[in-house]
Amino acid sequence: MYYFHIHSSDGTVVDDEGEEFADMAAVREEAVTAVRELVADGIRSGKGPNGRELRVAADAGKLVLSLPFRDV
Repeated sequence: MYYFHIHSSDGTVVDDEGEEFADMAAVREEAVTAVRELVADGIRSGKGPNGRELRVAADAGKLVLSLPFRDV
């Protein structure tokens, strides 16, 4: 299971459900898609990336991917 947490200067929105993926390539693809959607939603509501970051953790809580919104 992989958990997609959104981190910002205001705190972290924690993903309690998680999702299973076949490999890290699939995790990264989903992370990029998710960040693009979040950035697009933010732009539509007048907000930019604002230093947010998607942090993906594996089952044991180990950080496996960090994706700053500004990089997508």
